Amino acid sequence: MRLLVFALIILTASSLSVRAHPNLQNALSVAFEPSRVRVDVNVSVKELSVAHGIEGLPLNGVGRLDTAAIKRAADDHRGYVLQHLKLSAGASVLQGRIIGLTSPPFFADPTQTFYQYQIEYPLSERPPVEVVFYHDMLKEWPYSAGMSWNVSYVVRTKQPDGSEASPWLLPYQQEITIPTGWKNVVVASAPQGEWRSFREYLWHGILHILSGYDHLLFIAALVIATMSFWEMVKVIAAFTVAHSLTLALCVFGVVRLPSYIVEPVIALSIVFVALENVIRPQRTHSKVRLAVAFGFGLIHGLGFAGGLLDAMAGLPAVGIWIALIGFSIGVEIGHQLVVLPLYGLLAVGRRGRNVSHAAYARQYGSIIIGCGGAYYLLIAMKQQFFS
Repeated sequence: MRLLVFALIILTASSLSVRAHPNLQNALSVAFEPSRVRVDVNVSVKELSVAHGIEGLPLNGVGRLDTAAIKRAADDHRGYVLQHLKLSAGASVLQGRIIGLTSPPFFADPTQTFYQYQIEYPLSERPPVEVVFYHDMLKEWPYSAGMSWNVSYVVRTKQPDGSEASPWLLPYQQEITIPTGWKNVVVASAPQGEWRSFREYLWHGILHILSGYDHLLFIAALVIATMSFWEMVKVIAAFTVAHSLTLALCVFGVVRLPSYIVEPVIALSIVFVALENVIRPQRTHSKVRLAVAFGFGLIHGLGFAGGLLDAMAGLPAVGIWIALIGFSIGVEIGHQLVVLPLYGLLAVGRRGRNVSHAAYARQYGSIIIGCGGAYYLLIAMKQQFFS
């Protein structure tokens, strides 16, 4: 039990160093032409504020946003984009130059307001068969101690014949190799493209959970109060069904809630479940706990959608289903990476039916988790309403 409590302390202490999800999703359009590679890169106002130290950036609406400072930052950001978006063909690194900068038509949510940089990469030799893409945007400015910003791009490509291949996902500090379509090179077939998309969004879901300490704390609060494997399965199933439902509804535009509602309620869910574990432990083994897991799971699903919607914007219908399924499975894998080891520690502590050990873990572990949830709640309220 001491080992379990220590693990929860580490998880909660890690969560106190972060304030929300460090995920930023952008778009990147690529056109492969005979003499050049043309790339249009979206850079959000949020990224510009991080890179250029613009303070007081609101998350909802214009607020106190200094648009003049943002415009100056966007212009100064040209060299940074060229330096941190890297293309290579074979052993050659392609040298790009900015040929245009488009401002957003209006300013709204800084994570959803984009400047677009038009870049061309001239080809001095014959067109390559494939091009490798890599980026490390915002690596100089950590999100928090020990955690980097996670900037990813949905990459849409246009082949020399004008056709478009299925979108790619370019994660942070990871290379992807994209066929150009030149010299009669056959672009990945539909099944191969679908399988690639599934793998990319699967990994995207895993990273979203492992970088989302609020979701992990909520799951830990649910699991720590269970007394049997079947009880754990039921409560996790209720949570899974709920968040899968709202994630799907959100993806298809049926249900949407703004982040200034979703983020505080997710933090509140951690505090509520942790307090219930301590104050009314008998309810943690009843249908009430299943209802709590399901109800808050609906809200967590909307939080998961925030890590998916921008990363799948513009996908065809089949691509949306593939991305949704892959991301959802990735989310569950991320959850189980916490649920199974945590339940295993609980089972070891209950060996010999030592009830006092189980009560010790539930009570003190829940207090630790509740502290993390309270911290998240305060930060969410500050960020959403007082930034």
